[in-house]
Amino acid sequence: MTRHADDPRADREPNADELTAMAYADGELSGTELKAFEQRLAAEPDLGRAVAQYRELEILARQMAPPEPADHEWERLSGELGQRAGLRMGHGLVLLGAVGLLGIGTVEWARSDMDPATKALTGALGLGLCVLAALVARARLRSLPFDPYRKVKR
Repeated sequence: MTRHADDPRADREPNADELTAMAYADGELSGTELKAFEQRLAAEPDLGRAVAQYRELEILARQMAPPEPADHEWERLSGELGQRAGLRMGHGLVLLGAVGLLGIGTVEWARSDMDPATKALTGALGLGLCVLAALVARARLRSLPFDPYRKVKR
C-alpha cells in the first residue's frame, strides 16, 4: 500500500506489524496467524487504527475508478433544488414529529392517573430505551475512527 507524503512512515520500509496489518486488511491471513492477529487487535487499539487506515486506502483507491452511470444520476439528483429542498423538508418534518410526539407522550404519561406500578414500569422502559440509544450513539462515535467508509462519497 502506498503512504501519504505527510505520513511520518512514508520514507521508511513498513515494520512487521504494519505488514501484518496490511495483510489482514487485504484478507491474506489465515489459520493461526489470523487468530493471533485478531487477538492482538482486541488488545491493541493502535493496531486496529492501522488496519482501518489500510482499509480506508483500499476503499479510496476503488473510488478512483471511473464513475458508473448510476453515479452520474446520483450527482444529477443531488444537484436538483427540488431534491435538496425535499430532503431537508422531509428530515425536518420527521424530526419535528418525533420530538413533538415524544413531548406529548411524556406530558400525557406524567398527567395520567395510571396505576403507579404501571407508570413506574413504563417510565423505566422509556428511560431504558433512552439510555440504550445514548450508548449506541456513544459506541458509534468512539468507533468512528475505525470506520473505513466514513470518507466514502456516493
